[in-house]
Amino acid sequence: MPAKPHASANAKTGDQDDFSLETQQVTDTPSKPPKPASRKTKSTPRNSRATGDDAQILSYRHADKRVNNPEVGMVTPATDPEAGKTKWAYDPHLDPALGFDPQRGQIETLIDDALASGDTAQMRAALEELKRLQSPYLNWAGKAERTSFDIDIVSLHVHERIDPASILTAVRKAMSTTAKKKQATKAVQPGLFDAPFENLPLRDAIDFYRHERGWANRLISGDSLLVMNSLLQKENMAGRVQMIYIDPPYGIKYGSNFQPFVGKRDVKDRKDEDLTQEPEMIKAFRDTWELGVHSYLTYLRDRLLLARELLNETGSVFVQISDENLHHVREICDEIFGAKNFAGLITFKKTTGSTTNLLSGVSDYLLWYARTLPSLKYRQIYLTKQIGGNGGGAYGKIQLSSGARRPLTTAEKSSSRANGKIFRFDNLTSQSPGTRYEVTLNGHSYYPKGYWKTEATLMPRLLRSQRADASGENLYYIRFIDDFPAYPINNSWEDTSIAGFSSDKRYVVETSIKVIERCLLMTTDPGDLVLDPTCGSGTTAFVAEKWGRRWITCDTSRVAVTLAKQRLMTASYDYFDLKYPQEGLKGGFIYKTVPHITLKSIANNPEIDTIYEQKHPAIESALEKLNQALQHAKAPAFTVTEGGRKGQTLDFSKGDTLLEWEVPFDYPKNWPANVQDALAAFHSCRQAMQTQMDASIAAHADQETLYDQPAIARDKLRITGPFTVEAVPFPSVKSLDEADGPPEADTSIARTGESGRQHQWRDELLKAGIRGKGGQKLNFADLEPLPTDEGMQHLHATGHLDSGERVVVSFGPEYGALEQRQVTNALTQAGNLFPLPKMIVFCAFAFDPEAAKDIDALRGITALKAQMNTDLLTDDLRKARAHNQSFWLMGQPEVEVRKTKNDQYVVEVHGFDYFDTVKGELISGGKKKIAMWALDTDYDERSLFPHQVFFPMAGRGEGWEKLKKNIRAELDESRLDAFHGTVSLPFEAGDNRKIAVKIVDDRGIESLKVIPLG
Repeated sequence: MPAKPHASANAKTGDQDDFSLETQQVTDTPSKPPKPASRKTKSTPRNSRATGDDAQILSYRHADKRVNNPEVGMVTPATDPEAGKTKWAYDPHLDPALGFDPQRGQIETLIDDALASGDTAQMRAALEELKRLQSPYLNWAGKAERTSFDIDIVSLHVHERIDPASILTAVRKAMSTTAKKKQATKAVQPGLFDAPFENLPLRDAIDFYRHERGWANRLISGDSLLVMNSLLQKENMAGRVQMIYIDPPYGIKYGSNFQPFVGKRDVKDRKDEDLTQEPEMIKAFRDTWELGVHSYLTYLRDRLLLARELLNETGSVFVQISDENLHHVREICDEIFGAKNFAGLITFKKTTGSTTNLLSGVSDYLLWYARTLPSLKYRQIYLTKQIGGNGGGAYGKIQLSSGARRPLTTAEKSSSRANGKIFRFDNLTSQSPGTRYEVTLNGHSYYPKGYWKTEATLMPRLLRSQRADASGENLYYIRFIDDFPAYPINNSWEDTSIAGFSSDKRYVVETSIKVIERCLLMTTDPGDLVLDPTCGSGTTAFVAEKWGRRWITCDTSRVAVTLAKQRLMTASYDYFDLKYPQEGLKGGFIYKTVPHITLKSIANNPEIDTIYEQKHPAIESALEKLNQALQHAKAPAFTVTEGGRKGQTLDFSKGDTLLEWEVPFDYPKNWPANVQDALAAFHSCRQAMQTQMDASIAAHADQETLYDQPAIARDKLRITGPFTVEAVPFPSVKSLDEADGPPEADTSIARTGESGRQHQWRDELLKAGIRGKGGQKLNFADLEPLPTDEGMQHLHATGHLDSGERVVVSFGPEYGALEQRQVTNALTQAGNLFPLPKMIVFCAFAFDPEAAKDIDALRGITALKAQMNTDLLTDDLRKARAHNQSFWLMGQPEVEVRKTKNDQYVVEVHGFDYFDTVKGELISGGKKKIAMWALDTDYDERSLFPHQVFFPMAGRGEGWEKLKKNIRAELDESRLDAFHGTVSLPFEAGDNRKIAVKIVDDRGIESLKVIPLG
């Protein structure tokens, strides 16, 4: 059955006007082999612009499926229960070193099992394993004790469903009458979101991970270890990822690896104001560097182990690293993937220079490992040969249009173009045993010092096609630069530098697009799945989207996720023509190819003999006439310059004659004029044969595919396809009595455990109270921990205010956001207390937007949000504490909804309360701190589906202005400009008669407000 094209539209309104997006679906096998789409080469410029009513704005679609992981609005403690975790202690007194351990891996059990089996193959495998166990391995603090580790099995909650096409539908230009008629003639197309954002029936939707839905790419907020483990355990994605790109922190500096604000990349290490306020990032730093390189190696080893399980047998993993820890990381990779699966070490240039007292460090490195090297998927990438430059430095000669050959001049070597065919001498012999025989060329005999590369019966084809020439006493193969105008890329990439802050960097640490592109193009095909557990600014996701790959990326930092989300939403790309449109992306693109003429292809080309037999008699006849003309005209003596008679003088008056290779290319000045026609006729015959031979050689050449040069459509424009924004839910905090740390922990190095943290927080809350705006303050008369009870796990303290009202307190996670399941459980448990509390206070370093929304919507009990100052977590990381205000009341985002005269609605955001970490007080952030806000005009209480997205902090050339000019030409610029403000475009109420507004500040902190429409 044919593929169904899908039109871009608002998924809920069915608005389909001029945004005709087409999905690329894999269909059932057709009855006849599919024909590849034709490719226009010369008539299709690579940077052509689509114009007029025929322009289409498209996005690629994938026919793959994914399981129905939970949409955050449908999560409850019952539908998505929590899981526990295990903590481990480390011995910090061991330096990283290569060591031997003959007792590793329970050798006795291995031997006993092999002997008991009686199977020769199993015994052989056991011996190979014993040999592997005797190999040196990298050891560090805690590794020997930590023979295994446990990870929480968490669900990945879908918070947002993003589709740029639906957002841009609101700012499209009004269609002309002609365009509407053309649109009407097109096939009726179903809604764009039928596949990627299909809404499952409620019964299936809450049955998490048991049903499939259409693929959408994924941007996930959360620890990469939890994310990868969830993909493996909950979604059965082992072996389904084709490429993994990991860009971990390079060194043990804190601020150099993390960015605290959306618009601030000049981060200084150990500078208090640049210290992140994200509790997740503080934990990431502690997990990675608390014990220096020891915890770093553990951090990386755990993640590489899960990465290996996710990889397909043909897959690749790239680990980007600097020279500081390159040696250690390679040793870990050898251990995890096996040294036999090492695929290469790539050096790439990161900058043009750096300031140092020693050698400037201008390069970083990529460690490339295969899941299974013999099965590795590899696509060769080529660069273009440059005359006198990269790939073409050895090409120092030129063959002119006449056929004459000479060395290139200095000017010609520095020029990108030359008036002739550039060539070089290449080996016609080899040291490998082959054949030896005498070859005669132009009257001179040659015998190889080694062995000829081709058989005696085939050598004449090289001679007849002028592909062999002499230099001194040796015979060489003539290789033209156009025989193969490209050369394979190697493991040293010199063209990948990012020139400091003059570049378009978005994040404090960002990799060049070209680096990731090459890795992706070398190891994946369109439609393959790419994973980056170190998202940063989203470069890997951007590159994967550009090249039609599926992608999953995650990051602990909310700032990074916000930057990546903005980058992807506002990105635009070339549309690459599909080779088999009915097969979608899996059928691949139409790629440019280049000829690859080799000595072998020429020697094995029988047409050369046929052409020679047909054309050479005419050359012999023309030569005979030329000699007769020279004799008849009594031409002066001529000195031979080529071949075996080189240097001899011919006397035409005595009957001497020219041999074929002795005929001059240029007309000698002292020859009679009446010989000129005969010379021209000879060269005409010679050139006719050579032209036909060259065409035959080109036709018989192999073609090499340039995977980085697909054909670009002239009449199509492309934007990012649909993707979901997801998050790892953080576990609720245990009660004080439950939260004791492991008794065997070394107190000399262990941090205060969860129990100690809660005691500290409770004491600080009792002493300092909760601050509000304008000097307001809630003071506590008493505050005690609640007794351990299964029914009170989510309430951590109870007491009274100075006013006498009973209050209970629920603390959020130490290193994460308080999420909605804890809110639900805490409210249930508070209802079981007697007497009932009048107030419940949720204290957290960060609030999940769904949790904050639920707290704000509570009725029947006073519920407050108190933000905890991250100074409570970072005393040891700061030089000085700025203030002693630890708890601040957080208000709701200020959002205004107005109804227009024509029964439409307009939303304006006025800001939100903002905790200033430097001043130590709660202030109204107003509109200036809003990095992004999104409006869902028909909120379904499952997850946010924005129809309008705004970037108020975006400067010139940022935000939606990053869209390519040819795409913006299809949009109403005045309406698009509104997407950089704080007032929405007018909209009509949807079926749910409810809107949702999500505001993201410059720290990546989100607030969500749901407002019913009257």
